[in-house]
Amino acid sequence: MNITTGINNFKTKIETQKAKVKSINKWMQLPLVIVFSATLGACAPQQQSSEKTAKSDVKISSPIICPANRQICFQCITRYMQTNDIRSQITGTITQVNCTVAGNITVNQSLFTIQPQEAAALQKSKFHNPILNGLSDTVFSHQNGQLKNLNVQIGDFVQAGDILASCIRTNSMRVIAYIPVEQVSKIEKIKDCLVFLPDGSTVNGQISGKLPTAETQDQTVAYIVDIKTAISLAENINLTVQFNTEQIQNAVFVPGSAVLGNEEQTCFWIMKLVNDSTCIKVPIEKGIKKDSLIQLIGSNLTINDRIISEGGYGLPDSARIQTNSKK
Repeated sequence: MNITTGINNFKTKIETQKAKVKSINKWMQLPLVIVFSATLGACAPQQQSSEKTAKSDVKISSPIICPANRQICFQCITRYMQTNDIRSQITGTITQVNCTVAGNITVNQSLFTIQPQEAAALQKSKFHNPILNGLSDTVFSHQNGQLKNLNVQIGDFVQAGDILASCIRTNSMRVIAYIPVEQVSKIEKIKDCLVFLPDGSTVNGQISGKLPTAETQDQTVAYIVDIKTAISLAENINLTVQFNTEQIQNAVFVPGSAVLGNEEQTCFWIMKLVNDSTCIKVPIEKGIKKDSLIQLIGSNLTINDRIISEGGYGLPDSARIQTNSKK
C-alpha cells in the first residue's frame, strides 16, 4: 500500500512539472507574437503612406500650336573667287617693295621696283652712265584688292614671269556650300538661304551656281552662295548655311524641359496629366527646335492637354504628382 501511494505521488509531481514547462513556453512565445504584430503594424501604415506620397515642385503647362519651317543645314566655307598674280616683266633684282601682306592696294599703285640685269652688270663693270645706271622697272597694281601673298624681298633676283605677290579682290568673296548629292535636287529648287556668321549674326544668301567637280570622299557638290550684304571675312572660314525645306502651319510645340529621354537619347517621351494627381508617359518624336520650344511628332496632343513642364525627370508611368503652380 505504501509503494502504490509513492508511485502515485511521483506521477503527480511529473504532471505538475510538465504543466509548469508548458506555462513557461507559452510566456516565452508571447514576446515573439508581440514583436511580429508590432512589425506588421509598422509596415502597414508605411506602405499606405508610400502610396499616398506625391511629387512636389511639379509645374504644368499646355502645348501650343504655331507655324514653323522645317530646316536643313550644311557646312560651308568662305572663298575669294577672284585672285590676281602680280608678276615681274623683266629679269633683275628687287630694289624696292612698297606693299605688305594683308595690306590693301589700289589701281595703279607702285608695288615693286626692279633693276634690270643689264643695268646691274654695267654697275659692276664701273661703267658710269646716269641713264643706264638709273634704269629700273616699276610694277604697278591693276586692280583694287588686298595682298594675299608676298613672295620676294629687297635684294632678291627674279626672272621675267616670276610671281612677286598675289592679291584678292575684296568684293569677290563668296560662300561655298557643300551639299550632299542626294539633296541637290531639293536645294536647287529653293536657292534662297540663310548664312550664319561666326559672331552669331545672319545674312541672306542665294545660290548662284555650282562648281563642276564634286568632293571624292564625302560625295558633296560645291555650290556658290552670293551674300546679299557686304561682309568682310578671311578666306577658309567655316560657316553654316540653312535652307527652309517645308512650312508647317499647325505644328505642336512644348517647352524643351518637358521632353524627357533615356540615357542613349534614342527614345523620348513627355508626362501627360490624366487628372489632377496622376500622369502617364506619352512617347513622342522630336521635330523642329524653335527657340526654347520643341516640336512634337506623333503625340496627338492638343492645346487642351496638360503636361509636366518642369520636375518630371525620374517620374515613372502612372506616377502621382502634386502641382504647386501653373505656367
